[in-house]
Amino acid sequence: MIRLVVILIVCLSSSNLISSNISVDNIRLVNRDGVAQSPFSIIFDISWDNAWHNEKNHDAAWVFMKYSGYWNNHVKVAATGHRVLKNRTESNNPTIQVSEDGVGLYILPPEDFRGHTSYKVQIVIDTTGAVPSWSKIKDVKVHAIEMVYIPQGGFEVGSPDADAIKRAAFYSSNNEGGYKGSFTIKSEDEIQVGPEEDKFYYWSESALYNGDQKGPIPSDFPKGYDAFYIMKYELTQGQYAAFLNDIPVNWTYLRSPLGGRDYYKKRGGIRLEKGIYKADAPTRPMNYVSFTDGLAYSDWAGLRPITELEYEKAARGPAPPKDAEFVWGTSNYNNLERYVNTQAELVFTHDIDEGDLNDDNRDVFGASYYWVMDLSGSVWEKVITVGNEIGRQFKGSHGDGNLDFGNATNEDWPTSDNEKGGFGYRGGGYYEVGTTYSDFNPHSPIGYRYYGAWSGGPRYISYGYRAGRSAD
Repeated sequence: MIRLVVILIVCLSSSNLISSNISVDNIRLVNRDGVAQSPFSIIFDISWDNAWHNEKNHDAAWVFMKYSGYWNNHVKVAATGHRVLKNRTESNNPTIQVSEDGVGLYILPPEDFRGHTSYKVQIVIDTTGAVPSWSKIKDVKVHAIEMVYIPQGGFEVGSPDADAIKRAAFYSSNNEGGYKGSFTIKSEDEIQVGPEEDKFYYWSESALYNGDQKGPIPSDFPKGYDAFYIMKYELTQGQYAAFLNDIPVNWTYLRSPLGGRDYYKKRGGIRLEKGIYKADAPTRPMNYVSFTDGLAYSDWAGLRPITELEYEKAARGPAPPKDAEFVWGTSNYNNLERYVNTQAELVFTHDIDEGDLNDDNRDVFGASYYWVMDLSGSVWEKVITVGNEIGRQFKGSHGDGNLDFGNATNEDWPTSDNEKGGFGYRGGGYYEVGTTYSDFNPHSPIGYRYYGAWSGGPRYISYGYRAGRSAD
């Protein structure tokens, strides 16, 4: 008997999310019904610049997928069966690493790699749960975000200079609550907080801004000791526009940044044209993003917010703190060639090429110890604070890809932008052309956290977002 084999390959619209020129193209949804070893899968091309995998750490592409036309439309990824169909680089194949929850996957460059990546991959869809009927699937979108792997290990927090102490930097306390030295994060165990010998502590002028000086910091609060991933770049306007275009129309009334009178005068660049959100400058950092906007994006993307302890680990690594040290390892701007220019774009000057970044010239590129970009000097980093009880209740749960009427659904995540507590600001932010540089505009040293517990602030020119994810 001759058996009819149905082959259906749908050419789908690509989702080009530009971050270091990361792109996904030529997306095909494949379903060969009845053919052995031919699972329901998605084939696509992915590439990005300036990838690396060295002895210290590596970058990776976090990939997640969405069915079009559904409210909760996240594609679950199978645990196994994925393939690299074509490797267009002169190197070994990358590693495809699926998250334990199946929400997404990482594509890791091979070991001892540096340069441009280009792969064709086949990703198998998990069909054991709820999957839209084949006849109703109109489109599938594949999204990719460049991430940086922060390895497991201890590190120090704070800064030894007197100015940092008066800006609420962390330290190890003496028996009178004063500065004894930097505090070392040695594990994910609970941390005792207080003005007693060797406890974690910090100066606070205002509990609202600097923190309540209370604890403990629970064992399930992510402290940065365990390995995690963090977005290499801040959330971009192109990425956020793609998010707005993916969620139902009525949810965009909550999440769209449009509306302020001076939005387009102050680096805002997302426009609504014929029902589609478009970014004038897709790689421009996303400003005018509230904390709840960032949480919604994190949940939708299968990520989570990062904590202020993870921020310091990603910035400084295991190196000991220095006086008034910026994320690039010095206390000055002498060699820095990374600026927001007069056209409001974050750029390298004098033909600096990010492909030339190394451990000895981070102060030129503004890169952190682990080569995370722009942790200082572009837009403020919103982080989960240790400075109030709502923040300390954070357990580091990951988004599942699905929202509730435009809002994140994780119970352990703070939810308010109205000074109720839960998050704060680190790293400084850019406000406007010609403003004199200060401790918080546009760059702030790693240890400075005067606003580390302030859970307020509407959408504004200098407020951005960056997400992360615990390593499995």
